[in-house]
Amino acid sequence: MKHIIHASAITLIAIILSSLTIQQKNDAGWQFDRFGAAVVHTDPSHKTVHLIFTADSAFEGGQYALDVMADHNVKASFFFTGNFMRDSINHPIIRRTIADGHYVGPHGDRHILLAEWDKDRTTLASPDSALADMETAYVHLKQFGISRDSATILIPSFEWYNASHIDAFTHAGLFPINMTPGIETYRDYTTPDMSYYSSSEWIWNQLLARETSHGLDGAIILIHLGTDSTRTDKFYRYLPALLDTLDSRGYTPQRF
Repeated sequence: MKHIIHASAITLIAIILSSLTIQQKNDAGWQFDRFGAAVVHTDPSHKTVHLIFTADSAFEGGQYALDVMADHNVKASFFFTGNFMRDSINHPIIRRTIADGHYVGPHGDRHILLAEWDKDRTTLASPDSALADMETAYVHLKQFGISRDSATILIPSFEWYNASHIDAFTHAGLFPINMTPGIETYRDYTTPDMSYYSSSEWIWNQLLARETSHGLDGAIILIHLGTDSTRTDKFYRYLPALLDTLDSRGYTPQRF
């Protein structure tokens, strides 16, 4: 019974959190990157972390992750592209993600790169084009019963953008987020042929060191549940250890 009450309380908090207006979120301790996307939510009354997962063309670890989180009674947040949602083969896993009570929001429609991979993040897609692409993703979400108003939190494609894109999203009543700086779990997409390849063991040790040195209060942690087949060292297999470690260190995973 205590376990059920705890789960209900977490779900209620998540519903309240996702329904806050942008201004309320701004006033509630959110921290933003230099472009205006939220990267940390600090709740002084709870040691919370936010696990986020994105999907475009690959999601082979989705079923595994959902099983692990169900076993641990944990809710997370998933961000799908229109590419992913258009493919009927993915519909069962999308429906299960929603049925399991996780947050589901957009990651763009065609997964377009909004800005160059340069220091200045030179604009590739205009702000209007970026917003139109995101709005199309909402059309696909609606087919799964998710309204735009209930899923205003989003992640731009490739987690890459500049201030003009964030301005376009926020002026449209949307709330862009990104992973917390200094947490390197996103490197789980790298493959052995890359000079900057990061093994899952390295990623795991980096995360533990980051928690020890800075803590993870309010952190947004990105993990990819679909990676290139040449990467056999899948970091999402560390999910059970991650959830156990967070629990032992007093953190509560919370969906948006």
